[in-house]
Amino acid sequence: MAFKFQCSMCGSCCTRIRGLLPEEDREFLKEYAYGKMPLVQLVPLDKMSFPLWDWEAKRFRELEKEANTDAKIKESRAILDLNTNKAIISTYFMDTDVCSFLNDKACSIHDKKRAYICRLFPFNKGPFLKTGERPGKENMFGTCEALDKIYGEIPYDYNGMVKFLDGAFGNIFLDAVQNDIVIEWVNKTIINLVKSRKIRPAMNYPYEFLLKRINNSEKIDFTDFLVKNNVYTGKEMDNLIKRFDDNTDAKEKVNAFLRP
Repeated sequence: MAFKFQCSMCGSCCTRIRGLLPEEDREFLKEYAYGKMPLVQLVPLDKMSFPLWDWEAKRFRELEKEANTDAKIKESRAILDLNTNKAIISTYFMDTDVCSFLNDKACSIHDKKRAYICRLFPFNKGPFLKTGERPGKENMFGTCEALDKIYGEIPYDYNGMVKFLDGAFGNIFLDAVQNDIVIEWVNKTIINLVKSRKIRPAMNYPYEFLLKRINNSEKIDFTDFLVKNNVYTGKEMDNLIKRFDDNTDAKEKVNAFLRP
């Protein structure tokens, strides 16, 4: 029997996301994201809701105009660059308990290019994210009633699990894999920027000092910073974002894994 995940259209995933983080992610962020690494968390973890990459936030600002709504988009993580005294914003979030694009339990922008947080649910992460150990099904998913019927069928064997997830979740699985690839790309890019001295991130300062400096600094989105500093041309960045949007890397990764 081929198991297929089917969204029940209950709308719960669009209304119960405030502060929901996998425990291992929460512990890591508590330890390092308040001044011990280049990316600084700008809001308390319990306030986090509907995360957006910087290019997704730009897109959502246009969509909120079309939908005549306020998506309450705010910065969530930034690098304070001591070379330029600018705050480089990597991620945003929608500061709301209920998604502003939810209308009578239905997504009003379902036909648009939505953010990864919308597209990858019920996944929190995929099976390829490099965290030091291979993730199991216990820490890959959020809470979803529609998952109950299929969760017990997911194999514990890693190879079998990946094949099952691809068959049962299809594009949703690809969205989860691609989002993890984007996370790895952002982290690797930041490391390369530091090594090449294109940025000098403020680290190991008191958190209150960092937060005040970031709030008072001129701000620039991460992808705009990369273009402005000739890491990518504008066309290259547009093509890269399209590659992310189309799950090109995820398709290649999953296909290579499944190939005999």
